[in-house]
Amino acid sequence: MKFYLNEASIHGQFADTQEFRVALEAILAGRSRSTVLAAMRTVPELANRPVLHDQTFRQVVQTWRGSPLAGSLLAWVGKNGPFVHDDRLLEEDDLFHCLGVEVTDGGLGEAGRRAKASENSASMSFRGGDPDFAQSPLPIVHGFLEEPFGTYSVENFWDVDDAIAAIMEWEKPANNWQEMIEIARVRFPNVLLPDTLYRDVRIAREPFSAVIRDQFYVLLGFLNEYMKGRDENGQEGPRSRAILKEHFKGRRALFSPESSSNKDDFRTEMTFPNPDGAGMIFAHWHGKISHRFFRMHFEWPTPAATDKVKVLYVGPKLTKA
Repeated sequence: MKFYLNEASIHGQFADTQEFRVALEAILAGRSRSTVLAAMRTVPELANRPVLHDQTFRQVVQTWRGSPLAGSLLAWVGKNGPFVHDDRLLEEDDLFHCLGVEVTDGGLGEAGRRAKASENSASMSFRGGDPDFAQSPLPIVHGFLEEPFGTYSVENFWDVDDAIAAIMEWEKPANNWQEMIEIARVRFPNVLLPDTLYRDVRIAREPFSAVIRDQFYVLLGFLNEYMKGRDENGQEGPRSRAILKEHFKGRRALFSPESSSNKDDFRTEMTFPNPDGAGMIFAHWHGKISHRFFRMHFEWPTPAATDKVKVLYVGPKLTKA
């Protein structure tokens, strides 16, 4: 799978340079987490794309000169690449459009050429503007819009975590408990997953299950989204509140606390070392994995000062009489 940065999705839609900086930092963080995203190709013309109505990419980055962010961007976009033109497919009728925009020489143009050649390709876009490229798949039109030779679908991402999750699914899946945890760390950056999870004898002696793995990832996905929906002060935004309403409340909720009697009878079993090394954590809140009656215990509520929720146990149900 090859990724291409959609530079056409930067077209003056940002309210200020800070909004753009946050979007760039997310992409650079994703490149550090995934070798596939680290190889994402771009074009030198990205430097001339309008970020604000009166400032280009190059002009904005120059205001950050001397910062690690500027250094990383200059190394990627301005010097080292990888670039589309380093490995561009030849196409006799070389004209491509997307959402009414010509993209022949850009990232989407190459993604379209790859799709036409039946190769796996995907794009990374920025949200907002007109047209808004935050949609998937993107239709890449080969030829003139009035008389196209064909149209090809390219999977498109505008959220780095979603891109990494998809990459993990395309690549070899986890086949043991340790791999399950290590892959989860990449997919869910707002969840803290210590080595003690797979070293715990209670799960180590259990045969691995792909069904449990997949249900575990579903639970982590909701926790990760909840944390992403909080602000820097720990205040819950609409995204976080929606997850609480849908998955933490009601008789069929995926996440719930233990009963009062279980909290008394199984307090020792549900008390875990703090991954930070600061004492112990009583974690009776758990996510339900129906297959083989597995449970995932985590610290709840999550302190306002942190951006990660601590998962402290995954394994067979701890409250069995």
